[in-house]
Amino acid sequence: MENKLKNILVIIISYLYVFLFVYAAISKILDFETFIVQLGQSPLLSAYAKWIGILVPTIEIVISILLLVPRIRYIGLFLAFGLMMMFSTYIIIILNYSDFIPCACGGVLSEMDWNEHLIFNFTFVAIGGIGIILDTDLKFSIKKQFVQLMSVSLLSAFSVTGLYLLSENEMHRNNSFVRRYPHHPVDDLKGIPLKYNSYYIAGFDRGKIILGNSTAPLHLLEIDTTLKSIKEVKITISDNKDFQFSSIQLKIKSPNFYLVDGSVPIIYKGVTSNWNAKILTTKSSNFSLLEPITPIDFIIRGSHSKSGEHILGQLSTSKNYKIIETNNVLEKRIDGIFDTDGLLLYNEQLNKIIYTYYYRNQFIITDYHLNKTKTIKTIDTVSQSNLEFAYTKENTEKKLAKQPNTINIYAATSGKYIFIKSDRLGKYESEIIAKQASIIDVYDIEKGTYEFSFYFYHYNNEEIKTFKIYNNLLIGLTNKHLIVTKLKPKYFKIK
Repeated sequence: MENKLKNILVIIISYLYVFLFVYAAISKILDFETFIVQLGQSPLLSAYAKWIGILVPTIEIVISILLLVPRIRYIGLFLAFGLMMMFSTYIIIILNYSDFIPCACGGVLSEMDWNEHLIFNFTFVAIGGIGIILDTDLKFSIKKQFVQLMSVSLLSAFSVTGLYLLSENEMHRNNSFVRRYPHHPVDDLKGIPLKYNSYYIAGFDRGKIILGNSTAPLHLLEIDTTLKSIKEVKITISDNKDFQFSSIQLKIKSPNFYLVDGSVPIIYKGVTSNWNAKILTTKSSNFSLLEPITPIDFIIRGSHSKSGEHILGQLSTSKNYKIIETNNVLEKRIDGIFDTDGLLLYNEQLNKIIYTYYYRNQFIITDYHLNKTKTIKTIDTVSQSNLEFAYTKENTEKKLAKQPNTINIYAATSGKYIFIKSDRLGKYESEIIAKQASIIDVYDIEKGTYEFSFYFYHYNNEEIKTFKIYNNLLIGLTNKHLIVTKLKPKYFKIK
């Protein structure tokens, strides 16, 4: 009678496992693409998502068949116990050692959070162990069964841990193009409409967002970060000269502001308390990009006087005025002009200069003196976009014959991070989501590693074009809106 009761309990436990595994396997197979995407976003399994996506439901079905055949049920019980231990180890690593927690799996189980899921898994681990001990077909002592259970537990835990370490190596060193997506690292997206699409983010001053206007360069907007207070401001120029400006840009380094035009050798400077500008220098060389570093020092991107190739340089407007050109920072691969085109950034917290290439999977980090410290590859696998050139009839001006693939569309930096916008889909990513959101990849500047990515969903069907980071806020512009969202401190350590 006792053996009969044990057999009934073992059958019940086996059928519970069969129901769980068959349901889980069918759910994965019916929505296989979503399952692969979820694995691709996992911080543990992303590098091996495809073959794991095939292997897991296959194993679940095979174990279910073993559990339904009495003669080999004990094998099925051990395998079921081991598989649930693997699932449990996976969740433990996710909760305690991963940089972020991804979205939960699909089906009914998606209604559980990760802690509830861990309890659910351990419950099945426990009943699996009980089933093995109660199985009267096993001719082993309790002590030997306990040793076997411990051995299977350790083997399962080490297998998942090893897979995690291999995946970490693949993600950080082998440059497989697989993104990681944590669970909502940004929130509280809000925005306000703008009258014109000519605004750009000039910078920040005392908790205010400063928007410059490319068509009316002396008119700007001061907007608080809650987007409730908007003030129109006009810049005045004390010592105005008859310069032939072509494209004046406003740069903010609080409490100072600068008016610059790279085609005209002049820089205006003023303070944001009165928005009155005076000439800082008329000795500036031509430049295409400029970033203020100190009140009187700048980093510029200009052109070599003979070759026309892009170079970076230091511009100091102190009494001992000087321009130091450094032509060995940007790496020429094709022509030194289009192939080195990109974005110039200054990270104030780390006092680093960052240059992000448009058409290759790299960004450069230098110190203030433009001593190149490191070149970091992005997760994109295209090392250089194909550039085709066309020339004017006089053969005096070179242009791009067609628009090449832009690897890094836009970038911003703050704290130890650089945020790079990309529209290139990685493995396991849906084309549908790319039409609904922009992809922002996050890199750790200090470690030189890719951290994770997040979707920045379109606001009023408008994608974010440019953005900057201010404290814990990501502030961006679409065609017609200024938008603000919070960076969750759980994922971003920005002081």
